[in-house]
Amino acid sequence: MHELALARLMGVNLSIVKSMEQSRQLERIATALACDDFNELRKLAQSPGGFILDSVRRIVWPILLHTHHGCYVDEKGSEKDLADPIQITKDIDRSLYYYPRDISPHLKAQKQRELHSLIVEILWRNPRLKYYQGFHDICSCFLLVLGKKDAIPAAENVALFFIRDGMLDSFDPISKQLRLMSSIVQYEDAELTEHLDRCHIMPYYALSWILTWFSHDFERFDKVARLFDLFISSSPLMPVYVASSITLLRRHEFLQADPDLLHSLITHIPQDMDVDAIVEHAVKLEQRYPPLELQKRSGLWLHEESPVNTWDSDWGALDWDSVPDRIRVDRYLSHPVQKEEWEDEMLQKWMAERQQDLID
Repeated sequence: MHELALARLMGVNLSIVKSMEQSRQLERIATALACDDFNELRKLAQSPGGFILDSVRRIVWPILLHTHHGCYVDEKGSEKDLADPIQITKDIDRSLYYYPRDISPHLKAQKQRELHSLIVEILWRNPRLKYYQGFHDICSCFLLVLGKKDAIPAAENVALFFIRDGMLDSFDPISKQLRLMSSIVQYEDAELTEHLDRCHIMPYYALSWILTWFSHDFERFDKVARLFDLFISSSPLMPVYVASSITLLRRHEFLQADPDLLHSLITHIPQDMDVDAIVEHAVKLEQRYPPLELQKRSGLWLHEESPVNTWDSDWGALDWDSVPDRIRVDRYLSHPVQKEEWEDEMLQKWMAERQQDLID
């Protein structure tokens, strides 16, 4: 396709397309859009650059999130019906710290008001979802790329079909996801695992990464948006593979670090990390340890109605014109996720095995 025609189709300013490879990637995206090729768009999200530009994401993200057929006309949400409006307000007051850059105080305040309305609307429409600190970071990314009207249904589907394990009364599903991350690191790099164990590093260093889809940990918005390309195109466990990838790619840094400083070091992601390299590695980890096989191998089973375990039937099988079944998800949310009686025993066993590996 001629570049000028491509630019007209996608609304792309050619002067900001930085390389021939980016131009080819945009052409591949345009072809997938023209052919209604949903699976190809998902594949392109995993390839270098992802969707490259926010002007492209404004077209592609609603398609991948099945909200491109329409948006909500009227907002009806009220914070008086929410469980924790004060915490939401506090988090929003601290939001949009790193991006967008060079924004006036007036415009920032306006965006924060829009963010507040967005979150209130989602939680009001889905009262079984529980707000957590970090959800506002995810919502802010959708707000900045899509605008409030399109961001509401997009972020709502993310909450319902991707991150609802973090929006439950129980913390157990997220705790297990963190331990699944540690299992991946252990299978890939026994030496690094032994070192982290000796330094008493628990997997909770990645909690913020997973709960916010890394939007609180990268200061450059283009890197955050690039990761969101991947996450909305992949299974809900992909943030765990990305967290594992970052940990493994920094192995030499951790092995050489002062043990007393390691905890602080591992928590903070270097801002110069190559996001495409992280994505490439994470995709390979997912292929090596698919979600079901990873749970089976590690013995760390997420609950049956976790989005990780229902994604194939509830989301992965949807095509271009499909509408996700939110009623089914609401039924899932009506079932409390209780801590299994053997959970503490399993955690102790898991820790004992790690300690035995360390001794051996």
